[in-house]
Amino acid sequence: MAVTEEGFPARKRRPSAGAFVSPSFSDKKLLQSLFLLSQEISSLPPLRILLKKSSSSITRKSTLLSIFFEELLRNPVNIFPPSAALCFEELYIVLQRIKILLEDCSSCSNMWLLMQTPSISNSFHQLTGELSTLLDIFPGKEMNLNEDVEELLNLIKKQCLEKASDLDSKDENLRVQVLKMLDDIKREIVPDSSKLSEIFDRLNLHDSTSCSTEIENLEDEVQNQSDDKTKSDIVALIGLVRYAKCVLYGASTPRTTSRRRKSAADVNFPADFRCPISLDLMRGPCGGVHGTDVRPVFY
Repeated sequence: MAVTEEGFPARKRRPSAGAFVSPSFSDKKLLQSLFLLSQEISSLPPLRILLKKSSSSITRKSTLLSIFFEELLRNPVNIFPPSAALCFEELYIVLQRIKILLEDCSSCSNMWLLMQTPSISNSFHQLTGELSTLLDIFPGKEMNLNEDVEELLNLIKKQCLEKASDLDSKDENLRVQVLKMLDDIKREIVPDSSKLSEIFDRLNLHDSTSCSTEIENLEDEVQNQSDDKTKSDIVALIGLVRYAKCVLYGASTPRTTSRRRKSAADVNFPADFRCPISLDLMRGPCGGVHGTDVRPVFY
């Protein structure tokens, strides 16, 4: 199960969450951007394998925020109090970070996501806390909110203040099992195939194809890391997935890539280079001259 780090395809890193800054929009344009951004977050596909509680909780809050922003857009006021404009700018940054976090969780390797569940769950909690702080200082009275909108704002505040759910025990138990299996492999203990199958079922790695995709995602993740220890950990996960792919699903036929060489029949030759005689015309006898005799010659 030796796996080397060389040869992995390079991939551009996504911008860090801290790279986002508030846009230089007018107050009304900024509010419209907040509405659209919160809608985008609400429409993201839910996480169905890991971190389901944390992700669904913050998505629900984004849905309520989109309703809140929509109600504010109906207000004819185009210029907001400075304190409100500042809150909107900070909310934009936080929502961008939420969107990036959810998208990264959806696109990354399931195995690597499992290893990161404690820190990612904590990130969800921190972002919820930042939302709570910004909504708490939001100048609702200065905005002259009507009763319904004020109740909606209070509802979102209340949900943000609720005790965040702890890390899902099922996710944590699965993470511990994988870490133990990696440790056993280091000590040359052969993994139990039934336990291996159970883990891979939980991670939605049900066949050779899904394992191959998982390996590619992990290889990409190596390129995203600068720390040698983290790279080494991911390489160990690649080895585990390759081992499980072979043990659980057997050897697979290598994929045919788009870079394969074309056969002669696939090549589009210019007209001047094509033979005018078809194979159908060459099935019958052709005349071969031998002295004064004409003898049939079959091709």
